[in-house]
Amino acid sequence: MQLPLRQTVRAFVSEQLLPAPACDKRPTVLHFTYSIGGGGAEAMLMNLAESLDPAKFRSVVVAINARPWTHQLRRLHEAGVSVHDLESTSYLNPRTLARLRAVMRAERPDVVQTWMHHSDLVGGWTAWLSGVRHVVWGIHCREIHRNPGDSDARMAFFRRALGFSSRFIPKRIVSCSAAAIEDHSAMGYPAAKMRWIPNGINAKRFVPDSDAGLDTRAELKLPANVPVIGYVGRFHEMKDLATFLRAAAILQSRVPETHFVFCGGVEVELGEVERGLLAQLPSPQQVRFDSFRPDPWRLYPALSLFSLSSRTEACPMTVIEAMSCGVPCVTSDVGDCARLLEGVGSVVPMRDPAALATAWEQTLQMNAAAREAVAQQSRQRVLERFTIAHAARQYEETYAELVEVGA
Repeated sequence: MQLPLRQTVRAFVSEQLLPAPACDKRPTVLHFTYSIGGGGAEAMLMNLAESLDPAKFRSVVVAINARPWTHQLRRLHEAGVSVHDLESTSYLNPRTLARLRAVMRAERPDVVQTWMHHSDLVGGWTAWLSGVRHVVWGIHCREIHRNPGDSDARMAFFRRALGFSSRFIPKRIVSCSAAAIEDHSAMGYPAAKMRWIPNGINAKRFVPDSDAGLDTRAELKLPANVPVIGYVGRFHEMKDLATFLRAAAILQSRVPETHFVFCGGVEVELGEVERGLLAQLPSPQQVRFDSFRPDPWRLYPALSLFSLSSRTEACPMTVIEAMSCGVPCVTSDVGDCARLLEGVGSVVPMRDPAALATAWEQTLQMNAAAREAVAQQSRQRVLERFTIAHAARQYEETYAELVEVGA
């Protein structure tokens, strides 16, 4: 019998604020995040928590809201990672802050690793007030996420607070993106503290798999022999899905049999503009929506190509995942996308639907030999530069530097 959601969550989430066993001499790394699912930073957190050497480090994850992500909770549990769910929806709720400080005092972490700007500021200050001096901030986007209702004045204050705090709260600042380092230096982040560690994936999980691709097409009611262009990610204004849909209209007018898959939400979660553009497609019935999947490695092989039309990115996990599965990629020229795809994919100017549609069409027109060459080269690049094993070793080196020398 399947347990109700709350019981399922509590089966995997620590409810008692118990410290690490006194006999455990491993340094404890506490990861603080809003969520453990739903985006690239969260996917990287999951990968890292599973991949840090358990003989060297004890891992703890503290999330503002982990309840919706039962699959991720199960993965962390199976990896031996302790999880604390603060069961909140707000960083600044007094009860949330009190619980976070209680967890930090109970766990007595040697290093606190925070994920994304809001967690950097709140988690960093809470760690400092709790006596933790080894704080590592994590940059996973080029600009600060703006929530609905955030005024210009509030965003300006938040940027100043981050810039000021970056001078003395974190001992190290890890960025998954080389481009984001430049952006944050302009915000006042000390260049000497920053380190570039690209995102990494489990390349043994994300593999070319034609059988999985056919199964997923059948699941999504997609014909086996039509071109399918896919997007995986949040339905956020930063992703500029309006440009994606405008390009889709252009391409469907040229290649009518083209289908599209949006994985990461349902149609009603699109904005008003995007819903209007969807309705105006030549064949809107050839668009599929799929919620966040626990098995994205089965989705990518179903795609003829993967695409992002974002107006901003850092080092997008989804591009690395698609490359590892041997799927050709077309993205807007933002963040580290050009660095990822150099020689194996296409980048186009952002907010240019005509250029995006043309790049899609050219990619779909590649012959079998060219597609196979791109698939092999893309996967080889991931194996050489963007595996989680490679990234985890760099994070371990960063943590060891702090713990061993007391930097």
